[in-house]
Formats: sequence, C-alpha cells, structure tokens
Amino acid sequence: MPPWMPWLGMGLYLANLALGLGLQLRLYHLHRAKWVHHALYFCVFVAAIASTIAKPSWWMLPTFICLTMLPRFKGGSRTHMALTLSGFLGYVLLLAF
Repeated sequence: MPPWMPWLGMGLYLANLALGLGLQLRLYHLHRAKWVHHALYFCVFVAAIASTIAKPSWWMLPTFICLTMLPRFKGGSRTHMALTLSGFLGYVLLLAF
C-alpha cells in the first residue's frame, strides 16, 4: 500500500462527514440520491482498512469501532454525530504518531 493512503482515507472520511453534516443542516438535499452518502461510507470503510495496512497501528481502532457502530444509529442523531467525530480521532492519532 502506498504511504499516502492514510491521507486519502482521512480525506474521504472528512468528505463523508461534510456531506452528512450538510444534509443534517439542510444545506442541500439528496432526495433519491441518499445512496451517495452510503456509497461514500463504504469507500471510507475500505480506505480505513487500506490505511491500516499501509501504516499498521492500533490508533485506527477507534475509527473501526465507530464505523461499525454507525449504522445502528439513525443519521442525524446525537449518537451518530458523536460516533462520526470520535471515529475521526483515529485518523488524527494515526497521522500524528
């Protein structure tokens, strides 16, 4: 895996976070294209796996825990938002250390 993979993974994570936040704040509506957010979520999960392969570290554990728990909570709920922000911490720690 290329060494820049964690940066790409973090970028995808931020893109999905921004998309979800924009939907929650009603800055835009996807209507029938809600699948875009879910497809991007899948890409984020795959990128997290690739990032861990590229730079093996336990720092990504919070990200994986949060990503696996996200579908259990309704989008827009406080728990969904807290999990999303907590999951981002894994990338911050991975790239900081």
